[in-house]
Amino acid sequence: PFAPGNAFPADEVAQEKLAFDKAFIGSCTNGGYDDLLEAALVIRAGRERGFEKAPRTFVIFPGSGGVKRDIEHPEPRLNGESIADVLRSVGAEIRASWCGPCFGQGPDALKKGEIAITSFNRNWQNRMGVGGLGYLASPAVVASSALLGYMAGPAALGIEWNPERFDVSV
Repeated sequence: PFAPGNAFPADEVAQEKLAFDKAFIGSCTNGGYDDLLEAALVIRAGRERGFEKAPRTFVIFPGSGGVKRDIEHPEPRLNGESIADVLRSVGAEIRASWCGPCFGQGPDALKKGEIAITSFNRNWQNRMGVGGLGYLASPAVVASSALLGYMAGPAALGIEWNPERFDVSV
């Protein structure tokens, strides 16, 4: 936390099994259609491997009203399921497009001692809520972490994953 430059590969972080309270995908950064599709592909592959419910709070903030509308439509790369349906199938809640928890506002803001893994783009001290800690990750890593209940990339779900070029092999 506290600086986007404090980065580590997801496979290294997975070894620590760092727990969190909330998983967030979206907002203005990483809330586009392709970002949410990436997360849905990970969720779908995880479901096929027996990971059926996110054990922690899992919230999606589409990057715009248009994206929120578009993710409700069938997606061929998800065998006709919509992105929204795939995300909801594991307990994700899809909220309105807004910045709230990214800057510590609204019901999803972190409380003292809470930890989030998030695809938001900033995590300096108290940014997401006074006394909260935000760990930054890609939508794919947040999605896999949401299913596992600890911070880890899709490889921890048994998914072949290349973070340099997203491709989920089912």
